[in-house]
Amino acid sequence: MKLWFDGKEYELSELELNILKYHKIMGPDYSKLISHRFHITLQEAFDIHKRLLNIGLLEKVTAPIINYHSKDKRLKSMKHRNHTYYDLSRTGKLLLREYERDHGDIILNLEFPYKR
Repeated sequence: MKLWFDGKEYELSELELNILKYHKIMGPDYSKLISHRFHITLQEAFDIHKRLLNIGLLEKVTAPIINYHSKDKRLKSMKHRNHTYYDLSRTGKLLLREYERDHGDIILNLEFPYKR
């Protein structure tokens, strides 16, 4: 599907749009988890993430995850990411919002277990 946004033309498949929506709902994730969620091969997930990154709709997440485990003591535990995580870039968010305004919401049928 060809989309025009901010003076540029983007040609995205339905699967790529679904993956953008997934990142909007679920936040940063890595290719292996995307391959499980969408029942595609790991190589397909890598290729889609690489393509969306190259055209500027995704960005790599570099910061570690910080989890607060105790409200009382405010103890921090940091988990370093063991995979390359991707999240929507600003352009990706705006393009997805524009697409959903014009074509309606993208509905994902996510199976358990899901992150949030």
